[in-house]
Amino acid sequence: MLSNREALSRASHELRTPLQAILGFGQLLALDSLNDSQRHSVEQIIAGGRHLLALIEDLLDLSQVGELAIGPVDVGEEINHAVALCRPLAAERSLAVNIELAEEPLTVLADARRLKQILLNLISNAVKYNRPAGRLTLRAGIDPDEQLRIEVIDTGRGISRAELDRVFAPFERLDAARRGIEGNGLGLAVSKALAEAMGGTIDVVSAPGEGSVFTLRLPAVEADVGADADRTAASQLAGVR
Repeated sequence: MLSNREALSRASHELRTPLQAILGFGQLLALDSLNDSQRHSVEQIIAGGRHLLALIEDLLDLSQVGELAIGPVDVGEEINHAVALCRPLAAERSLAVNIELAEEPLTVLADARRLKQILLNLISNAVKYNRPAGRLTLRAGIDPDEQLRIEVIDTGRGISRAELDRVFAPFERLDAARRGIEGNGLGLAVSKALAEAMGGTIDVVSAPGEGSVFTLRLPAVEADVGADADRTAASQLAGVR
């Protein structure tokens, strides 16, 4: 009998194939000569399909939370990559983007792909929920307890105390739907699960009218320890071959 995680993973895979076909046909239709009403309908089909595909991908991520490839990760490099991917969206909203990295080496033992996924979720949320011409700041440093801290700070409307209790709940979008903000309410839930699977945490501090600060903490590791881990992984792979 399949476990809940295995069933979710299999269902996600099975749903993705026909949905990608629907999206493909919708995109082909968009290339035809259409009147305004027809084009609007096709655009709605494509937008709905993309939303469903994103939901399926997030459900698949939830089913694979325990499948991690842990190794040394340069946090500054991952932050810069994630910010670069989100800059076009930030530019559309005229947001000022600042990166503030501590001078000491910022290395963690984590899954690089999953860490980037968390960063992209937090940064894209900070862009979407920010005010136009606002500010987005990323800070990273080492806490006294040897936790590496990454803060994603926005100047948006903030989150009320009642909403804070629900912000990491699956499918919880607060008032995003009413405000016309895209999403499916799984990004933060997936990010929290991934952070905890890598031995870390995510929390948020916010108040209405004051913006929000989402903080990701992961166990820090010295750069030379990370290099040793790389060499050990490489020798293990060589032995397998």
